[in-house]
Amino acid sequence: MVSQDFNELQKRILELKHEKKVLILAHNYQTIDIQEIADFVGDSLQLARKSAESNGYNSILFAGVRFMAEMAAVLSPKLPVYIPDPRALCPLAACLDAERIREKKKEYPGVPVVVYVNTTAEAKSEADMICTSGSAVEVVESLGVDTVLFGPDANLADYVRKHTSVKVIDLNEEGHCYVHNKFDREMFLDMKAKYPDSVAIAHPECPIEVQDVADMVGSTGMMAKTVAESDAKVFLIATEMGMVQQLQKQNPDKTIIPIYDAAVCRQMKKHTLEKILNVLENFPEENRVTVPDIYIPHIREILEKMNKVRGQGPPVPVEAHS
Repeated sequence: MVSQDFNELQKRILELKHEKKVLILAHNYQTIDIQEIADFVGDSLQLARKSAESNGYNSILFAGVRFMAEMAAVLSPKLPVYIPDPRALCPLAACLDAERIREKKKEYPGVPVVVYVNTTAEAKSEADMICTSGSAVEVVESLGVDTVLFGPDANLADYVRKHTSVKVIDLNEEGHCYVHNKFDREMFLDMKAKYPDSVAIAHPECPIEVQDVADMVGSTGMMAKTVAESDAKVFLIATEMGMVQQLQKQNPDKTIIPIYDAAVCRQMKKHTLEKILNVLENFPEENRVTVPDIYIPHIREILEKMNKVRGQGPPVPVEAHS
């Protein structure tokens, strides 16, 4: 972490996390004050993988929405996982439950199910494969089939359709991230006209008409990598404002401009420093996130299958499977 001046609340959190050996993970969409006290900041899968590297810690505090904390609980089952505000739920994940998947399986027997990582543990338990926004196309093509069931994000499904010949059937045609659905083609084109020398990057959860006019489409992890490595000096970003603020802070020599500065995830912003401090002081049981043991082996299996597709190896040490 870069040395900096912390406020008193941040200092107390840092003291307690070291004293109590708590691994703090924060999603890219968290506010900057929370990102500053985290041990690691990243997208949902990056954070899940970090949760598996938890040797020496007594617990994990996950500043993200609940499905992300569930992933940490799956990949680090020996440690308790806490969330600052247990009401922080992902509306996109709520678009797809296990029962809907089972119904679609009956409608399309034998067709493999690919779910986006933005799903509940129960929904993942019904899937044949899991994907991130950055691996969706590779995962779908790796199955070697002509048709897949895919969800819950219909915009990400459109992205996969655009980049593969596989027939993609929506598990929920109405599934979307309400934050990324705020972006539209006109606002994107207006910003590109205002900044003609910029590189415009859209998240694949944005509507397809936005994706079509972007210079690049990719995950928050790809955005961070692109901005850091590119020679360009001005970037237009179509994703949640927490990521925009992070990019601004990490790249002070570049200009990072949000396509729409009201793109804010209210669920992510439920977490505060005060709520993090409460967990570190009290470890309330209502803040603990657990996953039923019956789901864990299958979710770990499909995570490993996804990582093999990407050539990244297993997300957890082999001995952790015992």
